[in-house]
Amino acid sequence: MSEEMKGWEPLIHTANFKVTPEMIDDNHHFNNVWSVQWIQDISAEHSEKCGGTALMRELNCGWMIREQHIYYRNQAFLGDEIRGATWVDSISTLVSKRKCKFERVSDGKTIFESETQWVLVDMNRGRVRAISPEMVSCYGTLKQE
Repeated sequence: MSEEMKGWEPLIHTANFKVTPEMIDDNHHFNNVWSVQWIQDISAEHSEKCGGTALMRELNCGWMIREQHIYYRNQAFLGDEIRGATWVDSISTLVSKRKCKFERVSDGKTIFESETQWVLVDMNRGRVRAISPEMVSCYGTLKQE
């Protein structure tokens, strides 16, 4: 976390997922293509619930991925219930770094984690725009020290 983010208290969002038949690959486990979908789904749900999506629409802008890393830890199988958690780990004027963690409910094992850098894009101009303090406040708070 950057020096300017000391004291950052992110709003954490959780959601449950289930491994269904169409998510199983030829190796008989959860196909990693679905992990990208789950990251997208939980991130969008988080933004919707905290007010970021409404503000984004008001400003006529959209979040777009600049870079994404996924770390696979364990396999998931048909019928597994998975609990996902996401939060904005840090946010600057131009980049928001979001983390996600997905764990199997039955044993608490981490299935995969991700770190994604998002940028806010002005939909009229098609260019990255500054992330306003108002947008930052949707995803967490800076504690006063």
